[in-house]
Amino acid sequence: MNSSSPNNLLPGRQSPASCAFLVALALLLAGGCAIFNPGPEVEYPPLTAEQSEWWQANRQHARYVKGKGYYVEGTSGFFDHEGHRITSDLGIGAEEDKRGLLARLAPKEVVASAKKAVGQGPNEGVAKNALAEGDSLFRQKKYDDALKAYRTAYKRWPDSPLEEESIFKAGECAFFADDYVNAEDEYELLIKKFQSTQFLSQVTERRFSIGRYWEAKDRAHPKFVLIPNLTDGTLPRFDTGGHALKIYERIRLDDPIGPRADDAVMATANSYFLKGRWDDADYYYGLLRSEFPKSEHQYQAHLLGLRCKLIRYQGPGYDGSQLDEAEDIATQLLTQFPQDLGDERERVVQVRAEVRTQRALREYDMAEFYAKNEYYGAARHYYTKVVEDYPDTKLAEQSRTKMTGFAAEPANPTPTFQWLVDILPASKKSGPQISIPTENVASSADGKNLK
Repeated sequence: MNSSSPNNLLPGRQSPASCAFLVALALLLAGGCAIFNPGPEVEYPPLTAEQSEWWQANRQHARYVKGKGYYVEGTSGFFDHEGHRITSDLGIGAEEDKRGLLARLAPKEVVASAKKAVGQGPNEGVAKNALAEGDSLFRQKKYDDALKAYRTAYKRWPDSPLEEESIFKAGECAFFADDYVNAEDEYELLIKKFQSTQFLSQVTERRFSIGRYWEAKDRAHPKFVLIPNLTDGTLPRFDTGGHALKIYERIRLDDPIGPRADDAVMATANSYFLKGRWDDADYYYGLLRSEFPKSEHQYQAHLLGLRCKLIRYQGPGYDGSQLDEAEDIATQLLTQFPQDLGDERERVVQVRAEVRTQRALREYDMAEFYAKNEYYGAARHYYTKVVEDYPDTKLAEQSRTKMTGFAAEPANPTPTFQWLVDILPASKKSGPQISIPTENVASSADGKNLK
């Protein structure tokens, strides 16, 4: 049928598209009315002396909610700036709510006004009934229905303790229904809106359990991150392992002094270690060693961190900081965890000795480089460092032998064209020679005695 047919204009005969348009238009009109008509001022009787005293004592602890007034913990309803209880739906007046026209035209405010106009705005009574219904359904283990009720509760009475409780319980419903993605979404929403929520410890435990489950699943059945999960409703759609690591990071940031913070860091480090991502694993093992000195994972963080350091070291021609840190960790293992090491003690001793040998090899290679190019002064310097700093290594004896072999050689090689320089006359434009006393050079490191 032609969409322009007169029949489409008759009551009850509109097309679905026309109905949707009319509903949207009604919502916008309702929202606009609410925006430009905030409601008349409400006059309240003066406060009694007892009421005024109570308000002065609680005013500093009250939380202001836009469009509603001030909320005091443990009370019902809201108060204006003078302490009068607001009991009507007329609003708190233009003097109290100074959001302005532009703020009222924001999409969020328009939607809120439209919901209120069609009876879907904040309503404490509806929220309480939905919360009670959710509790009843939860006890009956009807988790899906309970989740819907809890969501209704926290949407109908926002910025209140009821909202905090409803969000947490919505997360619990999803958790027990094995819908871990929605559970994590609800827990994240709770922490975002109520950073110091009373349910923080319970939320942290739930999140850690979800993270461990996702990590185990990803390890047992690894998938490329762009391959979707279409069969298992307990897992994210993409990148299960990445979502597990994201949960660990949230635990560490949202509850940094909680009992699961060090567990989350250790789980992150182990996950990277098992995937062969040595740099990331090394970082998180180091983070646990430095930020959680009393953690029960300290021994493992040292032992596995030592392994990461050794794997990351690429040889004498590269940065040697990994060797320095590896030797420190090995020493800490031998001194701080002698009982935990057990049979691993001898292995750690050998590793530390090998690390020292590798450090000596770095100095020895530098000496060899200079000796090969006949810069015997520089070579002698590095051979001496090997002898003095690493006397217990085989390279120390080799260094002594090398220095004996070129003992009579000059510190620097003769330049290739020195004969040409010798026959040329000296330049008459050379500047005056300035001599600096030896004692001044010795003290130049701290800037003293130099004038």
